[in-house]
Amino acid sequence: MPFQPQEPHRLRVLAGACGLGIGLGLIRSDFGVIGREMVVQEWISQADLGELAALNMVGYLLGCVHQAQLKGKAQLLRSLRLALAVGVLCLWLGAVQSGQLGEGGLRVLAGWGAGHLMSGLPGLAIAGVPARHQRQAVATVLGGGALVALLGASAVAWLAPSSAAGAWLVLACFATVLSLPTLWLIDRGHRRLRANEQSGEEQQVAIADSGVKSICWFPLIALTCAFALTGAAQVPMALYEPIVASNRIGLDASMSSASFSTMGLGGLMASLLLLVLPRTWPTALLLPAVAMLGGLGAWIYALARTPQLLLLSAFLIGWWSIMTSSLTLDRLPDLVPAELQRRCWATLTTLNGLGFVIFSMGTSSMALTGLQSVLWLGVILMACVLMAQLLQISRRSVSNSQS
Repeated sequence: MPFQPQEPHRLRVLAGACGLGIGLGLIRSDFGVIGREMVVQEWISQADLGELAALNMVGYLLGCVHQAQLKGKAQLLRSLRLALAVGVLCLWLGAVQSGQLGEGGLRVLAGWGAGHLMSGLPGLAIAGVPARHQRQAVATVLGGGALVALLGASAVAWLAPSSAAGAWLVLACFATVLSLPTLWLIDRGHRRLRANEQSGEEQQVAIADSGVKSICWFPLIALTCAFALTGAAQVPMALYEPIVASNRIGLDASMSSASFSTMGLGGLMASLLLLVLPRTWPTALLLPAVAMLGGLGAWIYALARTPQLLLLSAFLIGWWSIMTSSLTLDRLPDLVPAELQRRCWATLTTLNGLGFVIFSMGTSSMALTGLQSVLWLGVILMACVLMAQLLQISRRSVSNSQS
């Protein structure tokens, strides 16, 4: 059934998609597109590019960890407002050549803002959405990241194809426009918070930890392991695709960018599919099915020797990535009480980013001499993701998802 919630829910979901577009799309995903141009124009060296990407992820992890520690809605709203301002400001300042130290500081701050938006904003956007529409709402919010990443990369290629400063300005303008509906969502949360304070709803946060006893621990632990491994399994495509495209397939930089765009297109298609997927299909069962297709994409990527296979693998991996994130967030209400779901999601996103960092650091020395081994490790990780997704299925949780 298509997603047709009441108008206030629709506006909040779309505003949340705009916020995820800034954090996940512009700050995290599109840095790779601009980073290559910064190297070409000698703003930074090739080695510095890898360090800046790592600093961006470090900031992202700090933002997710910080978000997981917030207990009250007032703290949540203040952090999101600050994260939004910091993220947009860092994109504007990116147009100024600031040296290695300045660029590193901007990447950490931008990553911190993206981490807060990714881990805190979805819960705010989908709060109050009817259960029968929640999967579609989650897909819309997270799909905003994939759509904006694709549009941002295309805008850079069209408006500023050979200017790093111009590319940053394009993304900054894009982010400024998207920040307006996101700010409306946060301000709306502030107004509702002030209205609810008189009825004492905010006091429920103080007893939120009492819901720990009602958590379905075994499937939640399995789901957490799967999502952490998902972050690690993204590394071969996210980091080493340019090397695979140039060294093994013999493609130029433009074709490498095309595969990144194809990965974003796969994520967008995943979100569109979730909008029409029947709610009667249990999320618990969809997660391992999605993991199988992700494993197929990783296997094709490890064997790819033609541009067509590279693009196919990029599409499948992008599709799997967004589909897994959306379904994981949609799975939490079956396993965790409502008052703990935001903090649980923040913890999951932290572990997802940590998995990415650990695997990328562990395989950095193998990028040139043992690249094929890295790709096969990605396939093994996908198999581990599938095993963990199978473990998170239980009779109780599947029945809850169907209801």
